[in-house]
Amino acid sequence: MPHPVRPRRSTTVAPVPGALLLCYTDGLVERRGEVIDTGLDRLVATVRADTPEVVCATVMSDAADASPSDDVAVLAVRRHG
Repeated sequence: MPHPVRPRRSTTVAPVPGALLLCYTDGLVERRGEVIDTGLDRLVATVRADTPEVVCATVMSDAADASPSDDVAVLAVRRHG
């Protein structure tokens, strides 16, 4: 039986100048035996508005597990003002 086709929803967001968008996979914040809120708190404490290169390097060195059990990918985009 085919699945019903649902329309996709989209939202447009206009970030303010200087805003930073950080995208990441769950491997960055999830750890076995740890509540996900702990990983999210660790990430929030790590991220600072800087160049995308610095943000990604800082997140990978300070928030990522040294020996992750899952794939980790990070993408940062910053709007110039």
